[in-house]
Amino acid sequence: MHWIKILISAFIATNIAIEEVSASGLFELRLKYFKNDYGRDSEGHCCSGQSDPTTGKCIGGCKTRFRVCLKHYQAKIDTTSQCTYGDVVTPILGENSVNLTDTQNFQNKGFTNPIQFAFNFAWPGTFTLIVEALHDTNNSANARSSNLLIQRLSVQQVLEVSPEWKTNKSESQYTWLEYDFRVTCDPHYYGSGCANLCRPRDDQFGHYTCSETGEIICLSGWQGNYCDKPKCAKGCEHGHCDKPNQCM
Repeated sequence: MHWIKILISAFIATNIAIEEVSASGLFELRLKYFKNDYGRDSEGHCCSGQSDPTTGKCIGGCKTRFRVCLKHYQAKIDTTSQCTYGDVVTPILGENSVNLTDTQNFQNKGFTNPIQFAFNFAWPGTFTLIVEALHDTNNSANARSSNLLIQRLSVQQVLEVSPEWKTNKSESQYTWLEYDFRVTCDPHYYGSGCANLCRPRDDQFGHYTCSETGEIICLSGWQGNYCDKPKCAKGCEHGHCDKPNQCM
């Protein structure tokens, strides 16, 4: 029996060691409102290519979709380099101005808001985000072709793990975009980098719950690093036990 317990303890220790270096979480971007009252691209041209000769106002509107690029922190943002954490292009979501908080309206278009980027590494606490509003010049089914830039925002900053959303607004000469983002850990992952894994258990490998920071908290009657050793009955000085409050 003794060597079996040693093997079980070694197995538990190995699992805990592996769990401590793993991580899991989500970066979420929630697009809220996009405003482009004049129907113009980033250079001031009408998306439609047509304008009223008298008033100069654009005739027709833009077909607006968004591209989102998430990558590691760059002191000088390169909008052409690889999106190391993920790259998403949405379908066409509206014309000149779009209320992106009406999520039910976009479900049949195959768009889910917020846009999620899953990661399986320790969150570094910094990131670079590029969001582009694009005009589809030919209503193409291929979301990555025939796009004309309407607005581009590029930000790099520090972001701690938190359930709270950070609200931002980006403005250009003709347009503005309001958006939120946050980073959260997946269930059972804790800590500033979502790198502490603690999964409550009550079996032969341990008897514990988890604190808000992912620390192991032994259930009543159990002790040890992994809460796998029972507390014997009071006064059990020359005996042993396999369960709490037991003495043999």
